[in-house]
Amino acid sequence: MSKPGYPVWWDTTLTIYNKYEDPQTDVISWYRTVVTDCFWKASGDKVFIGQVVLDSKSVLCRIPKDTRFLERYDWVKLPNDQMANYFTMGIGDIIVKGECTDEINEYVSGQHATDLLDKYRPYQKCVEVDEFAINVGVGRNNEHYLVRGK
Repeated sequence: MSKPGYPVWWDTTLTIYNKYEDPQTDVISWYRTVVTDCFWKASGDKVFIGQVVLDSKSVLCRIPKDTRFLERYDWVKLPNDQMANYFTMGIGDIIVKGECTDEINEYVSGQHATDLLDKYRPYQKCVEVDEFAINVGVGRNNEHYLVRGK
């Protein structure tokens, strides 16, 4: 069931993985957040350019406005132990369709971000963020964060 005021087809749970590289230590951490009442659309078109066939699989997500969302420049200012209480959106972040318990740890074999992508990408169940927009503010219906990627 979707949030009041949002279309009924916004009924998907998503797991967002935000990447953070500590500027002091260069240590990479991933923070996981589960959000509900989202929209998910996967498409798999083929584009023909002369004799060349390009596969243009892509995913579009709409995430309803959430009090846990912070813009990237605010999120990175948080102490590391507070980052898990919020989420943000940035190029290279990963979203998995459904509630996902997988951990990303770039320092453990089998738990790299690429392992997560390899696990879910063949089924169009994940997206690496290529672009995003913050569609909130006065006069907007269905305030949300828009994400596109492959």
